Amino acid sequence: MARKYKLLLISPTASFFGRNENHQKFKRQSREFQFFDYTWTGFATGLLIVGALTPPSYDVRYIDENIEPVDFDADADLVALTGMTAQADRMYEIAAQFRARGIPVVAGGLHANLLPHEVMSHVDAVCVGEAEAVWPELLHDFEQRQLKPMYRQTKRTDMAQAPAPRYELAHDRYYPSIWVETSRGCPHSCRFCAATIRYRDKLGYKSIDQVIKEVEAVRERWDSPYVLFSDDNFVVDRNRTKELLQRLKPLGIKWSGQSDVSFYKDPEILDLMHESGCMTMLIGFESVSEDTLNGIDKRNWKFRALNKYVEATKTIQDHGIGVYGAFALGLDTDTKDSFEQTSRFIKENFLAGVQISCVTPFPGTPLRDDMEGEGRVLPDKPWSYYTVFDAVFQPKNMTPAELEAGTLKVYEEFYNREFSLAKTRHFKSIYRGLVRKKIERESALATTGRRMV
Repeated sequence: MARKYKLLLISPTASFFGRNENHQKFKRQSREFQFFDYTWTGFATGLLIVGALTPPSYDVRYIDENIEPVDFDADADLVALTGMTAQADRMYEIAAQFRARGIPVVAGGLHANLLPHEVMSHVDAVCVGEAEAVWPELLHDFEQRQLKPMYRQTKRTDMAQAPAPRYELAHDRYYPSIWVETSRGCPHSCRFCAATIRYRDKLGYKSIDQVIKEVEAVRERWDSPYVLFSDDNFVVDRNRTKELLQRLKPLGIKWSGQSDVSFYKDPEILDLMHESGCMTMLIGFESVSEDTLNGIDKRNWKFRALNKYVEATKTIQDHGIGVYGAFALGLDTDTKDSFEQTSRFIKENFLAGVQISCVTPFPGTPLRDDMEGEGRVLPDKPWSYYTVFDAVFQPKNMTPAELEAGTLKVYEEFYNREFSLAKTRHFKSIYRGLVRKKIERESALATTGRRMV
């Protein structure tokens, strides 16, 4: 029997919630924020996809450095790394140690797609594009001992043919939430967003059957898993979304996703979301300022949607779906007043949760190009500071320290006992109303045989 190759898949650690000690102190002291941190923790799905693309002639092991240390003495023939920009420095350190032992190291993921030539200087081969499009060729060359420095995607992956991630590679403990991908891409090209401009220029979808099989596989692997749909925009294709939600209903899962606000206009989707177990939707509001939103994306969609934010939030939450608002602060029209304006919007509308980040000029984005041209990217901030909670550029209307302090203040005003109690009362009122409506519908059906609309 031929000897099996040993493949190590490694996801490097990074500093969640930034390097600022005040942020870290708040994280340690806020139990509600710790729950937010815990709920949105997951594994590197891309490496599990790589595992699924790897033939049986390999023994594959997945290591998440956030929950276990990397064994640099491990028996390995090939090491594969992935990472976002905040993980890049650690990715290079890991690569150096394995390469010192003569073990070839390859890298992919978001940062490798943003700066392939930089990453290539630290590894034996870099993958640019979707794993499905490049990994089989890389393995063939590895077996022939002819690794090329770069493997670049030449055609878009057909998501309907994409394999399910090898969920069994991930620990069956430690992960409170499990990422499941149903589509790739986003119709909005925001100037500061690195994710959607690098992997594909057009949305791709898995079939509904694929998604259901993956959710069922997750349920077999983990007890009562909380599913996080990782799509950049979960509700782009309304008809497909409705079909998927109908199929999710009998599975009895709890789940969250990410989207813009547009789905609030469709009561059928809202009802199906609630009935299928949707607990929260993370929505990229980005800002509550007209000046800031004007020009933030190519179609100016978010600027035009701003006047619907309050109505959308109320409509979604009245259907029993909590809104997690994502806001990016520090753009050129933001001032120190922007923190209070953001906090006021969040509290007046009783958002279920918030993600407040410092705008970050990631490599490869139009925002980065502008700031580099103006000399505003801070040269003393290595990639490990690109956490979206650290200020790595010079804002126009405040100092970097004021930007970090302002974002933290919004968190402190939201994640505190007084507002948590007010928010709990607000949602209890909503849920009581939902229960009453359900009883009324069931009563009408029992007496007339017809559903109330």
